[in-house]
Amino acid sequence: MFSSLSSEQREIVFEKIGRSVVRACPGSGKTYSLAARLAYRISKWDRKCQGIAAISFTNVAWKEIEKQLNEKFEIRIPVQYPHFLGTIDSFVNKFIFLPYGHLIMGCSRRPILVGEPHGTWAGGKYERDYNRYFDAVSFNAEDIAIRTKSPTQYHFKWFNKDGSESGHVKHLKDMKYAFWKQGFATQSDANYISTKILESYPAVAKSIVQRFPELMIDEAQDTSDVQMKIIDCLLNHGLEHILMIGDPDQAIYEWNDAKPELFIEKYALWKENSVVLNENRRSSRNICNFTYRLSSLDSPSVAVNENVKECQLQPTIVTYNADNLQHTIDDFLRLCIQHQIDINREKIAVLYRSKGFYNQIIGIDGAIKQEDPWLPGKMFTREFAKGKYLYDRKHFKDGYKMIERAIHKALSGNNYCSENDIADRISEEGFLKYRKRILDILQLLPKTNADLMSWINQANQNFKINGIKIKLEVDSSFGGLTFEQLFETAELYAEHLEYRLGTVHTAKGETFDAVLLFLKKKAGQKSYYSTYIKNNTSITICEELRIVYVGITRPRKLLVLAVPDETDKKAWEKKLIGIDQGESSL
Repeated sequence: MFSSLSSEQREIVFEKIGRSVVRACPGSGKTYSLAARLAYRISKWDRKCQGIAAISFTNVAWKEIEKQLNEKFEIRIPVQYPHFLGTIDSFVNKFIFLPYGHLIMGCSRRPILVGEPHGTWAGGKYERDYNRYFDAVSFNAEDIAIRTKSPTQYHFKWFNKDGSESGHVKHLKDMKYAFWKQGFATQSDANYISTKILESYPAVAKSIVQRFPELMIDEAQDTSDVQMKIIDCLLNHGLEHILMIGDPDQAIYEWNDAKPELFIEKYALWKENSVVLNENRRSSRNICNFTYRLSSLDSPSVAVNENVKECQLQPTIVTYNADNLQHTIDDFLRLCIQHQIDINREKIAVLYRSKGFYNQIIGIDGAIKQEDPWLPGKMFTREFAKGKYLYDRKHFKDGYKMIERAIHKALSGNNYCSENDIADRISEEGFLKYRKRILDILQLLPKTNADLMSWINQANQNFKINGIKIKLEVDSSFGGLTFEQLFETAELYAEHLEYRLGTVHTAKGETFDAVLLFLKKKAGQKSYYSTYIKNNTSITICEELRIVYVGITRPRKLLVLAVPDETDKKAWEKKLIGIDQGESSL
C-alpha cells in the first residue's frame, strides 16, 4: 500500500511528529503524500473521541484527498468520526463559528451564513444603499476593513487622498455590525469572528485542540492572515501535531487574501523538522528545466516519472494573432497529433490568465459586468435568469437550486435564502407539495433563447396569468443582451470542445499531457510581463508570475507558451530558456 513512496515521502508519512512543514515542487505528489499520511495515521488511531483534522482550501482539493484515501489506501469514505476531512471554511464553521459566533456578534440566535458560496446576497433597495455591500466588505487579522470584491464594484472610493479610510467605510462598518446583530455573516466574516472567539474564549480553543490533537493542512500556501491567526490560536492553546504542506510558488489566490509569506515563515520557524519534496512525478526533464528559471527553487526539480522524464519535446514560445487565436490553437492541436498525444479533455488543455480572455477565443465581443442589467431590490431576477439558463443547458441541479432560492427571496422580500429557510418551507408544506410548487414556477419560465427583455416580459406574463405574485425587473437599456452574453462561461462553452479550455486557476493541481498557455502583454491589471522580466522580479513577491508558473507546470510532455508579439517572445525566451535578445530562438 505504501511501497511507491519515496524516501522523503516515507519520512512525511511515518516519521514526522510535532510541528512540520513540507515545501514541495509542482508534480511532487503533495496531495498523495498527505493522503498517505492520513491513511496511515487513521489505520493506527485508537482514540474514540479524539480525531485528526485534515483540511484544504477548495472542495476539489479535499475531495481529491478523499478519492486517494479510497482508491490508493483502501480507507472507507466518507472519513468517519472522530476524524474530519474538508475545507478550512467548513472546519471553522462547524467547530468554531456556528456554535459560538453569537458570543461576538451579539445576536440572539445561531448565525446564518449568507453571500457566496452560501447563496447570493441581494440586500439594498436603491442604487447607493450601503446594505448592498454586506458581502463586499469584511475585516483582516488587524481589524482593518477590507474589500472582498473588485474595486470596480463600489460606487465610492475606499481611501481619502491622505490614505485614511473614507467616510463611506465607516458607514459600511456600521452596516456590518447591524447585520451581525441580526445574525447574518459572510464566510469572510465567519473566519474573522472565529479569531475573536478563540482570543476571547480560550476554553473554546482548548476544546478544539482536545477534540483534534492532530492537524494536517494541504495547499497551505493559500492561507490568509485571518486563517493563519486561527491556526496560531490553536497552536498557542496546546496543538502539538501539525503538518502544513504546500508550494509558495503556486500561491495564486491573493484576491482571496492568500499570503504565501505566512507559509514561508512557518517553514523557516520549523525548518529543522521540515521536508523538501523536489522530485517531479509529472513532467519531463525538459519541462522541469524550463520552468525552474521562473521558480524560487535552488535547483531544477528532479524528473522521476519513467514514462515521460526522457521525453525529447522541448517547451516552445510562440506569438499569436489576437484576431485569430483559433489559428494558434489549431497549430497546437496539430503538434499534439504529430507527437501521438490523444486529443481529449483529460490530456489536452488550452489555458489563459483571465476570464475575459476567453471572449477572444470564442468570439464574444466584450465582457458583460454581472451587475449591469440588475436593479437593487430586484436582484433575485438575476437568479431566475441564470438558473433557467443553466437548467436549459442541462445543469438541472444547479439551475433548480438557483431558482428555488430566487423564488424564496422574491416571495418573502428577504435579502437571502439559507438552507434553514428551505428546510422550514419543506417542513410547512411537505416535500412533495413544496417540490411541485417550485417545479410549477420553473415551468413558467420561458426558454432562454431570446433576448433578456423579451424573456422578462414573457415570464412576467406567465406569472400573472397563473396568479404568481412575482415580478421580474431589469434595467431596460440592457434588455437586448442575450443569455450567452450574460452567463456564458468558459466552462459552459468548453463542455463540447475536444480539449480542456479554462483559466490557470481552474487547472491548478491538475495534470495534462500537453498545455497551451496564452498570455497577454499586461499581467492582470498591474504591470507588464516584460517589465517583471526586465527587473528580474522574484516569483515570491509577484502573484502574476506565480500564475504563469502554475500554468507552465501542468503538462507532462508538451508545453507551448503563446505571447502577443516578438518583444514579449524575446523577453520570455531570455527568462525561461536563457536565449538573449540578440540570439536566435528555438
